Amino acid sequence: MDRIERHDFVNAVLLAVVLLGMAFALVAATRALFDTTSEGLVDAEKAEVVTIPTTEVAPVTAPVVPDEETTTTIPARASNEVQVLVGNGANKGGVAGRATQILENAGYVMLGAKNSSVKLDASTVYYVDGFGADAEVIATLLNIPVTNTAPMPADVGVSQDTATVIVILGADTTL
Repeated sequence: MDRIERHDFVNAVLLAVVLLGMAFALVAATRALFDTTSEGLVDAEKAEVVTIPTTEVAPVTAPVVPDEETTTTIPARASNEVQVLVGNGANKGGVAGRATQILENAGYVMLGAKNSSVKLDASTVYYVDGFGADAEVIATLLNIPVTNTAPMPADVGVSQDTATVIVILGADTTL
């Protein structure tokens, strides 16, 4: 049982030859398939260029539906153009400071962390007119759903100062 029979050796050599042949055939087929020129695919057997016709497709646009109220979307500004104030409405120590640090690291102009007189269950990002896109970016940075952004109300529980965006962290904050 320990000795190798002659037919075992012959079978092993034949198997190796078959596998090598298959490998070379695969390489040749792949090369012929992907061998291209600037004018089209090259037919490997005929060594001539086969031109592939192209057609241009017109872009598809959605129909314009007139709306009674036209709104203009203003893109988010550079972070250093947005003044942000963070208020703690969560009754958890340090969350406003951590949020302030995250936003400061992102380049926002921070007006300082304050305790909010309003206690919230859900964190909310308020913005002045024209800063809605900025509020959404800030909400994302603080893991607040963008659906929790809203225009600035008269009283958010902290002094607005010159803030264009005010974050009031609620009991749901993960900071």
